[in-house]
Amino acid sequence: MRWLLPLLIACGGSAKDTGAGGEKPWTGGDFDFYTQSVEDDCLGGALEALFMPDGPGEPHAFEHSIYLPDTSELPYSSTVDLREPFVEMPVVIEDGGDGGFTIRGSVMEAVALGEASYGDCLVTMTVDADLSLVDVNELEGSASISISDPRGDDGRCPVFSSDDCVVGLLLSAGRR
Repeated sequence: MRWLLPLLIACGGSAKDTGAGGEKPWTGGDFDFYTQSVEDDCLGGALEALFMPDGPGEPHAFEHSIYLPDTSELPYSSTVDLREPFVEMPVVIEDGGDGGFTIRGSVMEAVALGEASYGDCLVTMTVDADLSLVDVNELEGSASISISDPRGDDGRCPVFSSDDCVVGLLLSAGRR
């Protein structure tokens, strides 16, 4: 059995084929995701509370689990629900190489920034994410969220300093 891992590697296998360290193979399943930290290049940190409502020292659990596919299902198209206001985001999950996944260009057309601070302001958010396997039950990664097209009727939308408003997230996930 010890010859199996070198054979898979020699034949182009990845960590997803065998799991890190040769343990059981990667299989798709539901994962609980957490935001570990936020870097807000949009409004001087004002959007941090949207992504980590309990503060920067408290990892924030996504409200819903996310299905990550088996290698044989890639590319995988679906929608994911994270938590309000981030729901029904269309995604295409692809092989990121080196035992990971990528998501590129997932668009949420109308995300509310938060009535208390920004009234009826909606924005468009475009998400790119990279996830790497820690082992077959755990992933880590990052997401880059480009925020554009602020709009609302009550005049409370923030004024972004540039068209390149990006929020970065560090993420972790564990098998449910």
